[in-house]
Amino acid sequence: MITTCGSSASVVILAITILITPVFAVAVETEAVSFSAADGHRIAAGFLPAANPPRSGAPAVVLLHMYRSDRAAWEPLLEPLHEAGFAVLAIDLRGHGESATTATRDRVEQRDTSVFREMQDDLRGAYDWLAKRSDIDRSRFALVGASVGCSIALQYAAKDHSVDAIVCLSPGLNYLGLDSAGDVHQITGRKILMLATEDERDAPYTLQKRGDSIEVKIYPRREAHGTNMFGTIGRVEEEIVQFLKAGVGRPTNTTVFGSINSNIYHQRGSGWIGRISPTNLRYYSSPAEAEIRGLRAARSQGPSRSKRGR
Repeated sequence: MITTCGSSASVVILAITILITPVFAVAVETEAVSFSAADGHRIAAGFLPAANPPRSGAPAVVLLHMYRSDRAAWEPLLEPLHEAGFAVLAIDLRGHGESATTATRDRVEQRDTSVFREMQDDLRGAYDWLAKRSDIDRSRFALVGASVGCSIALQYAAKDHSVDAIVCLSPGLNYLGLDSAGDVHQITGRKILMLATEDERDAPYTLQKRGDSIEVKIYPRREAHGTNMFGTIGRVEEEIVQFLKAGVGRPTNTTVFGSINSNIYHQRGSGWIGRISPTNLRYYSSPAEAEIRGLRAARSQGPSRSKRGR
């Protein structure tokens, strides 16, 4: 407020100081964990459990980073996944981040194609680590990859039919010796979302022609490869989360069980379940879900006549 007294030029300024307490958003933080890959290599990861998992457990998603990156690249996606009810495991692939040894880092930098094929064992170990947790619903399981992480996810899903949904950021046809075109051809009955910018549109559309139930979205900009889309392309995190929620579906009480090494599934209560190695056991939300992915019922059970349902 300014007041003037008579003809003088005296001016009194009354200043009001308003104290504003800054409000900071509390970012979610992962717990640092480690586990053995299927071949014994030690893998470092960050785990974020679901906030309030249902009694049946939360759906799980494993995040696979780009070449010469690490799990920190997924930070913008962690909170949206957490808020959507997912348990999240972001891993450092061998030769990267805290999973690197001198030997594996050198192999990665030399682009030794064999080390990228070995990353299947990293993902297999990640699944085994999640499977031991009581707060995980193993019948609802998804993968998200970026760049070569897409190739690793597709190669794994071609073998493990229990993967419900896959999101690929900037997929390629043959990154670092991994044949994604061949792998995607073997993935049936699953939902796949491929995201890329205009300058990298060819590979997603080629993969779409080779695969089944693949949705492609191309963003009208350039040079935002893989996890570099975060903070560059608006709402990409939201689109990923919504796709994954639909892909993993809702909890069910019709779970059936199979092996990663077999195309046979078994009903709950089967003695077979107690005899299989835990590392090979896989869960499916229903007989129909298992069948649409190429499995068939054990002979003693007979075929399922139910429609597919999640």
